[in-house]
Amino acid sequence: MNSPFFHFVLSLPDHVNTDIVKLKNGSKRIIGDYPGASSKPHITTNNYPRHPVHVHDNGFSMFERRLTALPPIIFEIDGFDCFNENNDYSKTIYAKLKISDHHNYWLKLLGDIVGKSSGTPHITIARGLNPDQFNMLWPHFQKRQFQKKFVVSKFTILKNLVTTGTAVYREFEFKGSADSLSAVYQDYLLRNLKSASSFSQQISLF
Repeated sequence: MNSPFFHFVLSLPDHVNTDIVKLKNGSKRIIGDYPGASSKPHITTNNYPRHPVHVHDNGFSMFERRLTALPPIIFEIDGFDCFNENNDYSKTIYAKLKISDHHNYWLKLLGDIVGKSSGTPHITIARGLNPDQFNMLWPHFQKRQFQKKFVVSKFTILKNLVTTGTAVYREFEFKGSADSLSAVYQDYLLRNLKSASSFSQQISLF
């Protein structure tokens, strides 16, 4: 059975997409082909398990109202980093994002809607690298300067089928007010501060 696999991502604006594609193509010239070399750049949030398509159709429609209530958000790329540097398998090089408390809160709200997000939001440059490929490629990124701010305004669901590959399945545009989120965010910080203070007082009793 060719059940679909759904990939939840934050879409990048065209100018950032172009820059990342250039980096991916440059990587391919250095180490040859690698998994995801031709995939469209994005910020991964999470993957949705395989189930019959009608389950997804119903569930994804339920996302719409809450997703569109979220405001667009500004991210900033700040150089590069890697996963599994010390492992002997499946290494990844990615464009690193500056993540503030504000970003964490926005991502928490997103996760409440579509499921838990990636532990380290990032933009993959090259994944599935073996040690030789990584050792050839990482010196080209390790100290490379790359800063870029951009607005994320869309949430995209990619549908992957073994027979046809990956294609855009649905897109939702963030249309919420940044002002309204700021008010909610300040309330969130205040609650966390009160919770931390209460916890500290409890500890002092022992």
